[in-house]
Amino acid sequence: MTSIGRVTGDREVVVPLLVHAENGADRQVDALLDTGFNGYLALPAHVIESPELHRLGREQVTLASGEIHLVGKYEATLGFGGTVQSVEVVEAGEPLVGMALLWGFDLHIQCIDGGQVDLERLS
Repeated sequence: MTSIGRVTGDREVVVPLLVHAENGADRQVDALLDTGFNGYLALPAHVIESPELHRLGREQVTLASGEIHLVGKYEATLGFGGTVQSVEVVEAGEPLVGMALLWGFDLHIQCIDGGQVDLERLS
């Protein structure tokens, strides 16, 4: 198993990610694990602009509140769970790791302040 993050006192799972950019301006981002988000990764505009991610267009998303928004869609290379992979990124208010990024893994969360978050690829 690979440790990928930690649980905070606010009962949130924080996962540090390394977003690789074509121009070499890699960026470390702390994202919240959001099992209600079925995409790969959501990032705020200022984070997307910093490593100059490749724009794919726009995508319609439905928020937890039921609101529908049209947001920018990008491509990023991401270090996650011991692998480096190309993923789709949508623009959002805060960094979020979604279920698509977790798909194919076994996730273990120690639900206590400072708890460990572990990931293992399913065979």
